[in-house]
Amino acid sequence: MTNPLTTFDIQIPQRLRRVSLHSGLLALFIALPCAPLLAEAVGDVSRANTVSAPHEEFAWMSGGVGDEAREEMRKAAASYNVHVVFSEQRGSYLAGIPFTVTRVAPGNERRLHSALSDGPLLYLKLPPGSYRIAAQIDGVWQTQQVQAGAAGSPARLSFVGKDK
Repeated sequence: MTNPLTTFDIQIPQRLRRVSLHSGLLALFIALPCAPLLAEAVGDVSRANTVSAPHEEFAWMSGGVGDEAREEMRKAAASYNVHVVFSEQRGSYLAGIPFTVTRVAPGNERRLHSALSDGPLLYLKLPPGSYRIAAQIDGVWQTQQVQAGAAGSPARLSFVGKDK
């Protein structure tokens, strides 16, 4: 007979399984060192904001997934003259949204940039002028016109999708 203090029962669908305490401790000993790696990987995703490359025509920043990323975006907001938010009708934020920026001048339109916003917040630092911002939400492209000016008073846009 086995000692009841060194074994325990676990329920596996449609059967009861007896596991020794030694086996359970061994599994825990093996799995514990991996826990910080998994936590760090998840944490990195929630903190990562994307910043445009220095060689691009204008600067932009997207992200805002998680408290730290949102705080980083909030601190940087004053440097950008167009602020965009992606959400559903009930207010749930959206991430992974394709967007384009097109410069609109009389008789001349020029697409400046296409990318993917990694989070619900997208900040653009555009030269003063008229632009069309487009975003694809739920497979449908939505467009809005915006007049970019000085960074001190940003233009604010909101793209809203249907609730799922």
